[in-house]
Amino acid sequence: MDTASEDILLEVSPATKALLEGAAKLTGQDDLADYILTAAIDRAKMDMGAQGAFALSDAAWGAFNARLEAPARDLPRLRALLSDG
Repeated sequence: MDTASEDILLEVSPATKALLEGAAKLTGQDDLADYILTAAIDRAKMDMGAQGAFALSDAAWGAFNARLEAPARDLPRLRALLSDG
């Protein structure tokens, strides 16, 4: 986890807090704040990914492009599956 530098304060109902605490215990996390933060980060990454845009380092972009430009591999089983006969 990143070193804390900003606060986020949440007010929730007792039922919501109990739900979050129960879920944290089920996943083996003792620290409720860590559980909530991990879940929020995972959701944020999923939501950002759903936007269809992502950033890659120069090295990762190069590797990605190399895979796109590489000749297609022959996959006989896939070819047979997709053939008409």
